[in-house]
Amino acid sequence: MTMTNYRFDEDFDYFIEKFGEPHDSVPIPESVIEAYRDKLPEQLFVYWRALGACGFHNGLLWMVNPAEYQDLLDMWLDGTSFESRTDLSVIARNAFGYFYVWSKGKGKVITINPNLNIVFFNPENDANNFSNSEEDFDMRCFWAFSNAKFLDETDESEKPLFARALKKLGQLKSDEIYGYKHRLALGGKEDLSNLDIVKLEVYHNIAQQMEPPQIITLD
Repeated sequence: MTMTNYRFDEDFDYFIEKFGEPHDSVPIPESVIEAYRDKLPEQLFVYWRALGACGFHNGLLWMVNPAEYQDLLDMWLDGTSFESRTDLSVIARNAFGYFYVWSKGKGKVITINPNLNIVFFNPENDANNFSNSEEDFDMRCFWAFSNAKFLDETDESEKPLFARALKKLGQLKSDEIYGYKHRLALGGKEDLSNLDIVKLEVYHNIAQQMEPPQIITLD
């Protein structure tokens, strides 16, 4: 019998093979793990303890400390049908400020796009009722099936923006994103020339204050 040794597990090892080693790692305290023990799967805590909050693929995707994103998540969901839910946590974000939101026992149920002020809701995932082992596997799959192409933004000619933004503007820090200087909703163009490095928190606050988010339910 051939024994295979994984650094983490088959799925997360595959993710690291695709996205490269983590960078800008900041430890996530055990106090945060305890606070989120009833909100997130144990599998994620394994990654947190080993890697902390960190970036991958030169900042295209970030594993985050959800405690640092809770206020922004609450802001986006305020006044929506999700505002009273206590089971939602931001587990990751991309270079353009998208939030990927997990629900305990269900998986990724919400994606927030601050560039278009859209909250995408997945009712199929929200209907899940995972056991602990099933949810651990779903978390592994979240990372394994992450795709650089779909994490990227495209310009008006459908050309990917991330690599060009990285080359022109430099690599992001953990509290930064590539944001549009002139907002798309106000006529700004999806173009490299309209991107700049901005503070994530400021960008999200301005975006949400300009107009209430549109809720789009995925089929």
